[in-house]
Amino acid sequence: MRTIFLGLALCLFSTAYAQVNVGYQTPPEEILELVDAPLAPYVSIDEAGENMLLLYRDAYKSIAELSEPELRLGGLRINPKTNIGSRTTFYNNLKLKKADLKAEPQSITGLPTTPRISNILWSPKQSKIAFT
Repeated sequence: MRTIFLGLALCLFSTAYAQVNVGYQTPPEEILELVDAPLAPYVSIDEAGENMLLLYRDAYKSIAELSEPELRLGGLRINPKTNIGSRTTFYNNLKLKKADLKAEPQSITGLPTTPRISNILWSPKQSKIAFT
């Protein structure tokens, strides 16, 4: 009985100091580098296997994207400003690359400064790319 009481007292005494306010802590720099590492691009290849489209996106949505208004209609979450799903993943950069491993990817020009690209499709002849 005495050992049970002593064990209980020891448990209560040890948890009293576990509630010390230590403030906000950040992980070590190595862990932050792993979390903030850029994602590998998503690859879309044409039917002939000659061209590859590299699609880049951010790992996390920004606070601005998360705070956009959404309508919940019939189980869907719709952004009323764009009329598409509010959970849609957007790409922010596109590069085109020949399937040859030695070829360097070419950036696609003429995009807005902060694009939100989605719904990417190859044309029926596989010579052009369409996206919204």
